[in-house]
Amino acid sequence: MSRGRPKEQDAIPWQVYTQEFLEVPSKPELGHRSVWHYDRSKFANGPWKAEHWEEKGFRQPKFKPEKGKAYGKQPVVLVFKTSNRSNAKTKIKVFKNENIDYILTADKLVGIPSTAEVIDIGVGISFEAKFTKKYNLA
Repeated sequence: MSRGRPKEQDAIPWQVYTQEFLEVPSKPELGHRSVWHYDRSKFANGPWKAEHWEEKGFRQPKFKPEKGKAYGKQPVVLVFKTSNRSNAKTKIKVFKNENIDYILTADKLVGIPSTAEVIDIGVGISFEAKFTKKYNLA
């Protein structure tokens, strides 16, 4: 039994609503803007969708992968065809101390011809055995 005046109506929580967040509330055109969409029928624990817009003129800095910086001691395994022909030879190359981001973005890699087409790539020792079996490489 609660004390005080009894409630006239029980509070009903909102089911569908949005929240807008501004970096500079007094001047919305200056900073970034985020809109969070809530719908209790889609997701009961929080927002089901979040949208984010950067301020005008914002540019994401370019990513520059560094050569020779590996993921711990994990090798990068690359499977490629020597050309785009149907009878091109499939080969495997293991990079012991290279970053996967560098391998994917490099223009020229040692031991891989410029006409080669990358088929598969993975990080870890287990990928060497998987790709050897999958592509019938000796």
